[in-house]
Amino acid sequence: MAVKADWQASFTYADGGQITAHGFVNSGCVNLFKTDSQIVTVFLEGNINVDTIELFNSRDCNGLAYTGGTGSSNPPDGFYPSYQVY
Repeated sequence: MAVKADWQASFTYADGGQITAHGFVNSGCVNLFKTDSQIVTVFLEGNINVDTIELFNSRDCNGLAYTGGTGSSNPPDGFYPSYQVY
C-alpha cells in the first residue's frame, strides 16, 4: 500500500469563489488572500502527517474559531482570514 505524501485543502466561499492549498507537512499559519466573503465549506484531504484543519477569526492565526478533520465540513458562518493544517 502506498502512503499519500501530500495533503490538499479547499475553501469554498459564499460568493462562489474557491481557494486550494497543498503541502507535505504541517502548514504553519497561513493568511488567506480572499477575505471578502464567508467560507461555507472546507475540504481537507490529509496524509500521514496532516489530519486537522483550523480556521481563525483574525490574521496570523489569532482567535481560533473552528477545528475540523479530513473530509468536507461546514464551519460556522464567518469570515476567516487565516488557517493552519497539522
